[in-house]
Amino acid sequence: MTLNVNDIRIKVKITEGKLKAIVGIDLGDFTIKGFRIQESQYEHKAAGGRKLWLTPPSYADKGGRYHPIFYIPDKILWERLEAKIWEAYDKEYKRHYEKVYDLDENEADQFLSQSS
Repeated sequence: MTLNVNDIRIKVKITEGKLKAIVGIDLGDFTIKGFRIQESQYEHKAAGGRKLWLTPPSYADKGGRYHPIFYIPDKILWERLEAKIWEAYDKEYKRHYEKVYDLDENEADQFLSQSS
């Protein structure tokens, strides 16, 4: 199966606290849920220099180590998918705050630039 990033639909649910969002990707015939956008102590290039981190779904073993459930061995394909996830996150983050604070688009841009 060849993955075409342009055909993938991304669903983002904004949350509060250190966990900023839960992300699901729809690949047509199946959906993968459990991607997490979390606060990080480091700036990340893929996140546009923000202190946020994208983590694929994973599970913890008995020793407390986490292992990925979802993995793309092709680094370029992963970077393209990651960019699409960040784009969807930014769009949903803005929409969320427009709704929560009853802001118009310009006010939301100004509010979000101050809170970044």
